[in-house]
Amino acid sequence: MQIIPVIDISNGMAVRAVAGERKHYRAIQSRLTESVEPAEVMRAIQERLQCPVCYVADLDAIERQQLNRCTIAEMVRTGVALIVDAGAETFENVETLLEMGVRQVVLSSESMPDLGQLETFAKQYDSESLIFSIDLKHGQLLVSDPAWQGKSPIDLARFVIECGFRQLIVLDLAAVGTGLGIPTLQLCQDIRRLSPDVRIISGGGVDSAACVADAAQAGLDGLLIASALHDGRLTVDDLAVYLQP
Repeated sequence: MQIIPVIDISNGMAVRAVAGERKHYRAIQSRLTESVEPAEVMRAIQERLQCPVCYVADLDAIERQQLNRCTIAEMVRTGVALIVDAGAETFENVETLLEMGVRQVVLSSESMPDLGQLETFAKQYDSESLIFSIDLKHGQLLVSDPAWQGKSPIDLARFVIECGFRQLIVLDLAAVGTGLGIPTLQLCQDIRRLSPDVRIISGGGVDSAACVADAAQAGLDGLLIASALHDGRLTVDDLAVYLQP
């Protein structure tokens, strides 16, 4: 299982995400760095963990279509492979991010207004360039596409896999930053039974080394972690077995 640090960007700075209540997000306070500049926060994490991949959520782009272009470009220049959720809805959005050097662009259930386009996206790009995020809040599917309102997360997972996606993120926004444990592990296992070869990343609510071990035991390929790193609840020693030498 790969450890994937998360950096949330709002108003151009790194913020602490809590329970998906974005209007209440505040500048990050971290034991790793005094900076709130996203690239500096990422460098501080890398100095300790040496993780090859980082997940970036550009909330300015997701909520207001204001891509933090310069900030993301600076993060790309560090050499860390970036998975970026910037609320991409169109081929133009995807191309913009890939041309900037982003390794993998997130298409999400929260942002995409027409999930019927997913098969076209999957045919246009290889599985290393795109990843689909199944977004939840309190266990309920979070979707922009009216056709999927009220449907189940496992039904969406099945549809996305049938469209050709081979990499998925499963994230319950209500758990993010709470330290209450990862509520999506059972769903991830259900998705694994649907398609054993799909790469599955999850997180949200990670609070301890035991929680990380539970995620590994559940068969996750990647684990998203943010608050527990900055609070010091997880250390390099806690994560050593999952970090690349």
